[in-house]
Amino acid sequence: MKFFAHTATLSDGKPDPNEDHWQPLSEHLCNVARLAREFAAPLKLAADGELAGLLHDLGKYAERFQARLRNPSIHGINHWAAGTAHASNLKAWAAAFAIDGHHTGIPSLNDNTAGIPLRQTVAEFKSLETRSELTGQCLESLDELLDRFSLDKLQIPSLPVHSIVDRFAEALRTRMLFSCLVDADFLDTERHFRADQAGLRAVPELQPEQALAALQRDLESKSSDGAVKALRRQLLQDCLAATEKPPGLFTLTAPTGSGKTLSSLAFALKHIAFHNSALPVNDWRRFRRVLVVIPYTSIIEQTAQVYRTLFEEAFGPDYVLEHHSAVAPRERKEDSGRDAENDRLRRARLAAENWASPLVVTTNVQFFESLFSNRPSDCRKLHNIGRSVVVFDEVQTLPPRLVPSLLSAVLLLTRDYGVTAVFMTATQPAFATAGPALLYEWTPLEISSNPAAMAETLKRTRIELPVAESTVTWSELAGRMTEQPHSLCVVNTTKDARELFRLVKGIKADGAFHLSARMCPAHRQEKLAEIRRRLDPKAHLACRLVSTQLIEAGVDVDFPLAFRALGPLDSIIQTAGRCNREGRHTEPCPVVVFRPLEIKLPPGVYALATAKTEEFLARHPDAPLHQPETYWKYFAELYKLVGPEKSDADKVLKFSKEFDFPAAAEACQLVGDETHAVLVKWNRGAELAEKFRREKYLTAANCREAQRYSVNLYHAEFFDAQSKGYICQPAENWNFWVWNSDYDDDLGLGHLDAESFLQ
Repeated sequence: MKFFAHTATLSDGKPDPNEDHWQPLSEHLCNVARLAREFAAPLKLAADGELAGLLHDLGKYAERFQARLRNPSIHGINHWAAGTAHASNLKAWAAAFAIDGHHTGIPSLNDNTAGIPLRQTVAEFKSLETRSELTGQCLESLDELLDRFSLDKLQIPSLPVHSIVDRFAEALRTRMLFSCLVDADFLDTERHFRADQAGLRAVPELQPEQALAALQRDLESKSSDGAVKALRRQLLQDCLAATEKPPGLFTLTAPTGSGKTLSSLAFALKHIAFHNSALPVNDWRRFRRVLVVIPYTSIIEQTAQVYRTLFEEAFGPDYVLEHHSAVAPRERKEDSGRDAENDRLRRARLAAENWASPLVVTTNVQFFESLFSNRPSDCRKLHNIGRSVVVFDEVQTLPPRLVPSLLSAVLLLTRDYGVTAVFMTATQPAFATAGPALLYEWTPLEISSNPAAMAETLKRTRIELPVAESTVTWSELAGRMTEQPHSLCVVNTTKDARELFRLVKGIKADGAFHLSARMCPAHRQEKLAEIRRRLDPKAHLACRLVSTQLIEAGVDVDFPLAFRALGPLDSIIQTAGRCNREGRHTEPCPVVVFRPLEIKLPPGVYALATAKTEEFLARHPDAPLHQPETYWKYFAELYKLVGPEKSDADKVLKFSKEFDFPAAAEACQLVGDETHAVLVKWNRGAELAEKFRREKYLTAANCREAQRYSVNLYHAEFFDAQSKGYICQPAENWNFWVWNSDYDDDLGLGHLDAESFLQ
């Protein structure tokens, strides 16, 4: 009997009955094993990857699965439990977890609250009485399946001895192996079903020397006059000087406007070029890519555009990947038992990103939540983090409650997976104070030669703190903003931003702008382009901007006057970075901190950090707010207030050590609540929405484009909007939604005036 892995489809999408076009099971297993081994080699997991690839579809040697390929009415077959059981017999636990989860997600070892745990799957498969129900009436024993495997001229590779000493490290090792298997399986399935799409996946090499040369040419072409430009040159030199240091953990502490975005990229490219130069071209130890991890999509848009301008002409459109959020559908509980013959699930999987591009720009949420996810579509990309330089921008935004798990994971990436990590910000948090809660030692190397001196030289603003008990109404603030042609105000909530914007626009409509995460990224980018045009001294045009805090972290705008609602100290400092950014004004420009008449703050750490800021500034009224030492003291006190004292107080870390992968994934939510992306009908978004309505699915390229026309809603907001008919689901089998109600050119999504905000 000939065994198949997949059927085939005709050009019109209908099933192809010609079995000569079907994919033999042995071919699929060999292909996946080869790819998984290739992906796992840089992670020092090559043998495990090959084993997982060979065993992942072992259950497809069952006669009932082969009958299922010919009869779609047969369903609910578990074709992975057999491979899971054999991997567990071999004590290859990481492979067992990866195989068991490659369709529905990595299970828990013991807990049964989120599906069948691994131990139960193995036990049920070994017993004939329970095997039938587990597998969907597949009766063959493990020995029978392995005999058919051998008759297909396949054999199991030997594995090096591996002892589990560090359970947290083993959990990350398991997710990395899972990533290798999932990506290999998805890619080979795509090659079989959609050879045309597979052919489009070729991406250029990093070519760090050529990319660095292009970057340096761009930097040299810019004006070098003035103190700000001189400091940017100094920071660049510091970054280039540090590149020959051994791979590992670095910090880059420098004021806003000092050129960190390009200087850190120069560090990454030269660091890679230097360390790769001593290694053969195909050596698995070579660095492969640069990842830039950013807190907010507002900076992703700006940063990715800067990189495209630098590199797209020379290296092509696939050199830079901009990955905002998981727009592609994700696996659902009801997908359990389904395989690549299910068209919806196959298309959803192939739309998931795998971060194969040389230069990836993504978010904290994507990076860290994927790092602790158990879902195939989320984890597909993880193996491509290995042997990379990862630049974390504005690291002060990481939630203190997750500092033990997030930082411990980064330390493991540098220790075990060949990663060089750079933690970059103007307001460097005191992560060392979290030391007792970390599993590994936090000893980064600072790149900047003198952060304090640079901060002193780049002091371009004066921060004016509010008098105790004083308050300001929104009407008063709108009046003060419109007294000047150029002014910025950053507030704490979306609702406050909308209220103040309406007042400003009511006084002087010309040049009034609003920015918040209720606007899709492409919309915000268009607004920012007009804002920058108006701020150009040669334009002589009014520009008054009201924004939530998404403007603070790295968005390149330069106002002569800024207002900031009382909030966390680092947010105040970051707002100051949008004022006199280019040093055009010889005297420091004012950054006015005010206390709104009605203070409405996002709950949780943000509110606690705001209270800590008031108390801290009351004790240190003359503290030099531009100096890194001040931030360090503030963050040290804040982490003692809101950060876990022990590692297991971080649930992500605790569940990971227990090998409860579903629970760890659920606990790792950086914004405190699950979010849902909805596609808005603004500009190109309307065309994508219509295409989705008409064709009932989106390609991987469409999903990537849809990121730029999507807005994230909190869980409660999403269900509220759903109940009121504000969103629709054009294709019932795709967990993908379209905003079907008001979308304002100034404010973005209508109807939703929540107190909280998304960045």
